[in-house]
Amino acid sequence: MTKHSGGQISRYFFAMIQDSLGNAGRYLGLHPLFSRAFSWLAEHPHAPDGKHLILDDLLFAIVETAGTHDAAHRRFESHRRYIDIQVNLAGGEGMEWLSTDALVIEDDFQADGDIAFYRPTDIHPTRLHVRAGEFAIFFSSDAHKPVCHPPTGPSTYRKVVFKVDARATCG
Repeated sequence: MTKHSGGQISRYFFAMIQDSLGNAGRYLGLHPLFSRAFSWLAEHPHAPDGKHLILDDLLFAIVETAGTHDAAHRRFESHRRYIDIQVNLAGGEGMEWLSTDALVIEDDFQADGDIAFYRPTDIHPTRLHVRAGEFAIFFSSDAHKPVCHPPTGPSTYRKVVFKVDARATCG
């Protein structure tokens, strides 16, 4: 976490995080709803695929089981309103990360949407291998390509993506 200031500390900026679920407690102070997300996961480890409302549109989970894709066929994305906590429950998944500052928007945020997609780039991204029992957190300045093949090759994964309203102030 870096502090940006022009004489005063005006705002905190965060960068992508990858860690194991056993260390999730280290990150609870980053947002008042992170605790609710990780608690929901502990209470619903076998939730069916689909969208699950936890706290209306402030916090919800999307559970999915699917296959990975070649990273060359995926686009970088970022979100304006929601922080993503992507938790891998089974299988392996590759993800790529770049700062949004390094990219050019291809499909901008729709008026009622939360997602932007970016033009392909020659910049080499940070590559993540998110294994079962691990998670990645992506903030609004984190462009990411989820559901890519891990280093071991094509894989079937099961994951929960928590959508955490970045503006929420309650837990």
